[in-house]
Amino acid sequence: MNIFEIINNSKYADIPFVLYKGRSYAISDIRKMVLGASAKLKEDKRQKVLLVSENNFDFIIGFLGCVFAQKEIFLPSDIKKAQNLGEDFILLDKIEETVFDELCDLTASDFNNTYITFCTSGSSGKVKTLRKNLACLMDEAKDIEECFGVFMPSKNVKICASTSPRHMFGFAFQFFIALCNCSRFILSADEVVYPDKADIVDCIFISTPSFLDEFLKYNVDLKCAPKLIFSAGDKLCDKTLQYFKSFGVKIIEIYGSTETGTIAYKAEDGYFHCLKNVEISKDEQSQIIIKSPYFLQDEVKLGDCIKSSDNKTFMLGQRTDRILKIQEKRINAIEIEEILNNSVFVDESYCFKYENKLACAAVLSEQGKAAYIDTDNFDRTALVKLLKADVAQKSQIVPQRWKFLYEIPKTQRGKIDRGKIEEFFNLNISLPLVLKYKKDNDSACFKLFFSKNCNFFAGHFDGFPVVPGVIQLYFANKFAKEAFKCEVLESPVKKIKFSHIIKPDEEIDLKLSLEGKNISYNYCRDDIIYSCGVMEIKQQGE
Repeated sequence: MNIFEIINNSKYADIPFVLYKGRSYAISDIRKMVLGASAKLKEDKRQKVLLVSENNFDFIIGFLGCVFAQKEIFLPSDIKKAQNLGEDFILLDKIEETVFDELCDLTASDFNNTYITFCTSGSSGKVKTLRKNLACLMDEAKDIEECFGVFMPSKNVKICASTSPRHMFGFAFQFFIALCNCSRFILSADEVVYPDKADIVDCIFISTPSFLDEFLKYNVDLKCAPKLIFSAGDKLCDKTLQYFKSFGVKIIEIYGSTETGTIAYKAEDGYFHCLKNVEISKDEQSQIIIKSPYFLQDEVKLGDCIKSSDNKTFMLGQRTDRILKIQEKRINAIEIEEILNNSVFVDESYCFKYENKLACAAVLSEQGKAAYIDTDNFDRTALVKLLKADVAQKSQIVPQRWKFLYEIPKTQRGKIDRGKIEEFFNLNISLPLVLKYKKDNDSACFKLFFSKNCNFFAGHFDGFPVVPGVIQLYFANKFAKEAFKCEVLESPVKKIKFSHIIKPDEEIDLKLSLEGKNISYNYCRDDIIYSCGVMEIKQQGE
């Protein structure tokens, strides 16, 4: 029973459909709000709606309101970039209460003529639009449920997600599968943000490898575990997979893309198995070609290569876009990352072309961090030389630019955030090494090491280097943004106080606390507070 067919039928009015902030909303509750949203949208003669609701509940009502108002829906992954599409859009964010006639029926247009356009930002950074119709998405949801139904509870199973419904994976597996079978699934509109605070007991959980890794990292107790997890966006770490298996949780890895929708799932034999209505082939360069009813084109070619296949099973090879040309030589970034990741000093790495040179962002292992801060026998320079030597044994090109990060940044979909990594390399300021970090809803702590090689020590001061106050403020602001996912005003800083100087090669704790509209910070070690202050969170419109 899909919601488009039963929303006007009083027989189904009391079926619980959406959970949000502890409240259960039945089909009748949703119908009232959708009636209002639809009526208001119909008043506007513009046909295209840019659905920018970040709140999942508003997204659900807004999406259904657009369908029943017979509007074309645009779903941006990056709202700021999507606003540059040059289209005459209705911008839909918050859903306001509207006066309407409850006796009216909600009527959807022909599913083949109801269009949804996904707006993604690829490696070029430019917005790419991918148009599908409602029929494509319903076919995909039906096949997903048919393929994995044996693993799903039969009735009233809650679907939770750490992903966004604006992205194809979250849209298909959390949002749309619930729309297409209201009697079986209950849609949770509460986004799962922190693994240790996640209410995912007995649910189907839609997530990404980067988020699932956090459960292992913080050793979250999963005695009350989800029934089933769907993961997509990147390869799932074996350690994370075993961690969830130890709690009896089944994880299904999904392979797909925004262009194609769902393609396949990874089975116990290590091969990906296509959904029943998906067929694959490969071109001369072994790039995968997809045919399915989940998109409007005849076929779609992706950047992934496949090693071996028939038209229903395959093993993934490497992506063509990870082949880099540097100094007239073609190198495989993945192969260099594998060399680095096999080092006892590195846990994870990402290599890319930056200013015509090979650059590397790396997360050091505990042994690597120990070498980095061992200024008597080792240091950052010696560590970089050693890592370069490892790469040079198998590659003519070695990384010339290095940044040591506490984690490789990932997007909400679990993919490596190339843009954010480039931001670190664009900085003119050396980064402190993060030795440890811990984050919670309203607090965070980063243990930092300011190496004597940091460029901000030059000239500040000759013969007696200290960490400048402006640098302390800069990193307090930067780490606060990363910890709490919010915009922080760079100035003015309130109640700022410098009590002690921070010298090179010292381990210092940066403690952050979110308090309403403010974030307080202090640099400290043991009982000594070196500096502290209060920063303001940027409010909408500022």
